[in-house]
Amino acid sequence: MTQAVVTRFNIPINQPLKHAEDIESESSSIRLLYLGQIPGWQTQAAYHTVAELMTAETPDTIIISQPADPYVCLGYHQKLEHVFDSEASDKLEIPIIRRKIGGGGTFLNKDQLFYQCIFHSNRVAANSTKVYEQMLTPVVNTLSHYPDIEAKLVGSHEIEINGKRIAGIGGGQIGEASIVVGNILFDFDFDSAAAMWSAPNEAYRELGKQAMQDHMITLDNLGCDISMDKVADQLIQEFEKHFQRNLNPSGLSMAEIERAGQIGAMLRSDSFLNHIEDTGPRKPLKISRDVFIHYDEMEIKGEQIAGSFRVESGKIHSVKLEKPHQKYEANLVGESFEDWKLKLIGMV
Repeated sequence: MTQAVVTRFNIPINQPLKHAEDIESESSSIRLLYLGQIPGWQTQAAYHTVAELMTAETPDTIIISQPADPYVCLGYHQKLEHVFDSEASDKLEIPIIRRKIGGGGTFLNKDQLFYQCIFHSNRVAANSTKVYEQMLTPVVNTLSHYPDIEAKLVGSHEIEINGKRIAGIGGGQIGEASIVVGNILFDFDFDSAAAMWSAPNEAYRELGKQAMQDHMITLDNLGCDISMDKVADQLIQEFEKHFQRNLNPSGLSMAEIERAGQIGAMLRSDSFLNHIEDTGPRKPLKISRDVFIHYDEMEIKGEQIAGSFRVESGKIHSVKLEKPHQKYEANLVGESFEDWKLKLIGMV
C-alpha cells in the first residue's frame, strides 16, 4: 500500500478563535475543537494527538468533525488481513487507518458526524461502562431531541434508534487520557463498506451487507431533513448540559499541529497497520449488537464442508454453504451456531 507523505495539518480558515495555550485549564470548562470537514486521516490524528499530549493540567477536550473523504478504520487489536482487503483499498482508493483504541473496523465518510471525547483519566469514572455512559448520554439526548426518534444506549456502548444501530463507537486509554469516540450516521454507503471487507468468499460479503442493511439505520432512512451543523450545535448543547461545564471554542496548539502530522503518518504506516501477528482463526464480523457474520468449516467422512453464517443472538439467521452442500442450508436456519457441525453430521 502506498503511504502518503504528511507535510501539514489543515485547520479550517473559519476555525477556531484561539489556541489551546490561551485557555485556562481549569476543570470547570471543556475545550471544544469544532474542526468542521477535514481530511479523513486528520479526524483520527487530532484526537490521538490531544490524548498523547494530555496531562492533568491540560483541559478535557471534545472534538467535532466530519471526514472530507472516505476511509476505513481498524481497531487496535484487529488483524488487518482478517478485517479489510488491502487490494480493494488500492483499487477503490479508500485508505486504511489503524487507531490506538479498541472497537471494530468501520467505514467512514462525509455522511457521518464525529464526536471524540478526550478526558483526563482522573476526571472520569474508574469503571469503563460508566465512562461510556458519561460520554454517550449527550449523544442519545441529541438524537432524542428530534421528532419520531427513540434513541437509547444499549449495553455499555451501543446507540440504537428504533432498535437499529446508528453509530460506531470505540474507546480506550492513551497515556493519561480516557477516550470515547463515535459517529452519527446521516447516510451510509453499504456497497463501499462491504467491498472493503476481507471476505473468504462472496457469500460472506453478501450476508454481511444484507445484515448491515437490516440492522443499521441513518437519519436519512428516518426522513430527517436536518443539517449536520444543526445536529452538531445540538450535540454541543447537550454535552454542556450533561457535564454542567462550558465548552470553550478553541484550536489545536502549534505543538499539537506538528505532532498530529507525525501521528497521522504513523497511523497509516505499513508497520503499524500490520503490527498484529495473531495467527489464530478469523474472528467474526460484527454488524451490530448480537449480530455477527461467521465463516467456518469442518470435515465429514473425508469431505470438506465450509460455509458463511449470519448469526443473531447465537442462532443461525441465514447460511450459505459452499457447493455442493446447499441442500443442507434450510435445516440449519434457527439452530444454535455452536451446534451447526453436530446438526450437519446428523444430516450427511
